[in-house]
Amino acid sequence: MTNVEDDCYNEVHGIRHNTLRNALYHIARRAWLERVSRFLNLAVILGGTSYAAQVFINSPRGTFVLGLASATLGAVQLIFDFSGKAHHHERLQKRYYDLLASVEETRGPTMDDCAAWRAELTRIYADEPPTLRALDAIADNQATAATYGSSNPRLNVSFWQSWTRNLFLHNAGRFPERDGWRIQSDASQSAVEPYPR
Repeated sequence: MTNVEDDCYNEVHGIRHNTLRNALYHIARRAWLERVSRFLNLAVILGGTSYAAQVFINSPRGTFVLGLASATLGAVQLIFDFSGKAHHHERLQKRYYDLLASVEETRGPTMDDCAAWRAELTRIYADEPPTLRALDAIADNQATAATYGSSNPRLNVSFWQSWTRNLFLHNAGRFPERDGWRIQSDASQSAVEPYPR
């Protein structure tokens, strides 16, 4: 391969990795938000049903507690709009997969193709909500395994970061690259590094 072909090959792999990582991130985020939304809907319905039963039984204290809990959960659902956020992540996920399909259907990519794909990535980034960095690191590990064939995670994510990945931004968190991590590349291909975000 010539240097230009090597550069294009590395660039395409970087774009594939980045696009897949972001699609996986939005799949995970959407799934979590949908679960929270369904749980809160169920809690409001059960709370409302229990509230109605307490009113029928005429227990003032139980009626107050169930009514307050049901109203609070309903307000949380309305204010935080978990379902709306899940739909936003679904749209972003689709845009990333559309871009990935465009990359995959191009048989002989050029540096101009890569420039167009990078520009499209930038357009999608403009619509992104704040990134949950621990979730992004986990998605990076999944995309690295899928794109480069690595059997070990590239980024180290602590138990706390993993457990709270959908709750906190982890802006001050560190996700160092694991020692000895290497991409399992084909001997006929040049070494490939994941594309930084």
